[in-house]
Amino acid sequence: MDYTSQFTAGLPHLDIHTLSEDWALATALENHWIVLARSLGLKPSEWLDSQGDRMYGAVIYLSTAFDLGNPLREDDVFVAETGFLSIRKPHALSSTRFTVNGQVRAEVRILSSFIKRKTKGSNKKFAKVREIWTAEDVNGDLIDAELDRHHAMKTHPVEAPLAMDYEVNRIQDFNTADFLYFKNFVRISKAAEWRQNRGNPIRLNNRRDCWYFGNVEDGDHVLAHVTRDGDACTTLLSDIDGRRLFLSLAEAPLVTIAER
Repeated sequence: MDYTSQFTAGLPHLDIHTLSEDWALATALENHWIVLARSLGLKPSEWLDSQGDRMYGAVIYLSTAFDLGNPLREDDVFVAETGFLSIRKPHALSSTRFTVNGQVRAEVRILSSFIKRKTKGSNKKFAKVREIWTAEDVNGDLIDAELDRHHAMKTHPVEAPLAMDYEVNRIQDFNTADFLYFKNFVRISKAAEWRQNRGNPIRLNNRRDCWYFGNVEDGDHVLAHVTRDGDACTTLLSDIDGRRLFLSLAEAPLVTIAER
């Protein structure tokens, strides 16, 4: 079960060099939800568990990859092709490939899980839910491997100086489920990475692996810690108590930006 959408690249789709990571993430997740809803045979507003509680699809891992040597350009006609690589309920792993004339320019992989709040109105603790999904499991070993990596990254050692203190803004940062939206973790990280590297030669990520560990409330402070070792860039987001929220391990080579 796949889903494909087509676009003509314009300024909303692009960053300073190629396809915008922020736009690519939003499109990949939209397609992921479409395939997931078709798999369940239910609209997202109908994702309720046996107790009648609303279930949400939460991103717990994602990766991005961009061909920086062959960037997507304005006026390129491109498609976003999404399909599931693996299902092991309540998890689903998808791949969205952004192609021009069949050539892959970028890819986003998303691992989601069904969750619900343990305490009404709180974003601190969630429970996994799998009751309403009856699709057959497929290639479950892929998800098992990602869940093993997710567990390892909870304690992956990171020694990085503080690059940015970000106050969460509900109006700007939250989605309709009242969570800090998944792509905004990446947006905050990207802003901190640019701040940490400002004044040096430009580095852009051609690869990023991200793990999600927690969410926040409106007005909380997210502390962004960034460190680099050559092309390797590590970004850790935590709350003021040191609770790990998000970890990004990226490859960020030097990039020459075309003059405008």
